[in-house]
Amino acid sequence: MRLFEPTKRATLLIPSGPDRDLNRKHLFILLTNPTPDADTGTDKVLLVSVSSVPANGLYYDDTCVIEAGQHDFIVRDSFVLYAKARIEEKDALIRGITNGTFIAKPLLDPSVVDQVCQGLYYSKHVKPSVLDFYQRACDLTIGQ
Repeated sequence: MRLFEPTKRATLLIPSGPDRDLNRKHLFILLTNPTPDADTGTDKVLLVSVSSVPANGLYYDDTCVIEAGQHDFIVRDSFVLYAKARIEEKDALIRGITNGTFIAKPLLDPSVVDQVCQGLYYSKHVKPSVLDFYQRACDLTIGQ
């Protein structure tokens, strides 16, 4: 097993299917390096999930579309599901990899990560707490 380090650009398959399909995993992209939580000091990271663009014309957040082939796991045009962005403890991600619940995938190209991060400012589905965490993580990175 290779060592997983939760850093910006890392990607993971995380169980996120419906109750009827508990084995379904979606690709998640880490958008920050580990950042101390403002309240607890625990290192946390921001993740967003990726879903396939619906073929039947249903609504989806088209703020950031990742084309098929821009990552090894993305075989259909997909979109970033900003509404489900989440902030997770770094150690929880490492435990998920260690126990086999999560699967590490290749790093995402920096230009695609930049596109995904820019979408945080444009998607109307981003929660204010998510944007606050992202901005704080970026400020801390710049200060290093």
